[in-house]
Amino acid sequence: MPDDIAALTPEVVGDLTADQLSDLSADAVAAFVPQQIKVLTAEAVSGLSETQVAELSPRVIQAITADQLSALSPKALQLISADQLERLSDDAVAAFIPKQVKKLPADAFSGFSQSQVAELSPRAVKGFNADQLEQLPKRSFKALEPDQLVKLSKDALSGLTTGQLRTLSGDELAVFKPKKIKAIDPDAISGLKPAALDDLTQRQVKALTNDQLAGFSKKQIKKADDFIEKLSSRQLDQLPFNPGSSNRQDRLVDSLDQQDELLLPGLDPLA
Repeated sequence: MPDDIAALTPEVVGDLTADQLSDLSADAVAAFVPQQIKVLTAEAVSGLSETQVAELSPRVIQAITADQLSALSPKALQLISADQLERLSDDAVAAFIPKQVKKLPADAFSGFSQSQVAELSPRAVKGFNADQLEQLPKRSFKALEPDQLVKLSKDALSGLTTGQLRTLSGDELAVFKPKKIKAIDPDAISGLKPAALDDLTQRQVKALTNDQLAGFSKKQIKKADDFIEKLSSRQLDQLPFNPGSSNRQDRLVDSLDQQDELLLPGLDPLA
């Protein structure tokens, strides 16, 4: 049968229906060539199952159009590989809808390129889960724009890695509501750059959990002066390192010491 498929002319393939396509064996589907896939109607492509899609060669995947991708059922995408995903055209990737994205295997996300990620609609990004986001290469994650980042769910944000967090600027962090900041993994939070931490709002800072505060590195605590200023006394106590003289607590102590000196009668500064 595979040989028979390869021999079919584009005209014949173009007349195939969804039912006929769904009846083909996995081996037969694996024999498709790009020129044949291009002529399949979107309606016919809707007949492909997950096992059939998994057999499509990367070269054939590269030929899939946006209309054809839109026609694939979410279930049909649950066995797609990273090698296949990375061959999808940017136009095809732009056609993903949330229900389809939710079915993509987490390990397939490692195949997403920067240009593909940039084409994902904010609605599609809303479909990401923690396991999927964790597999997204750092360079590809960096391609997400603020209008996409803001759509990431709390679940997805819990999958952020140290490397991914390191790419975020203060402006990009600003799109996350306090409840989303709270979702960041304490084991990954050390990736946030001091400059990005300094740009957090008071409400975002207030949302940080004890576990997150305990996860900050010495470098973050030492360099993020504006961030340290926004921490409450209770939060300061949760840090793994003393911020040093730059923090509000120490300055308060210095201020009290100066007041004590002023109150001491007969103090001679030259003595």
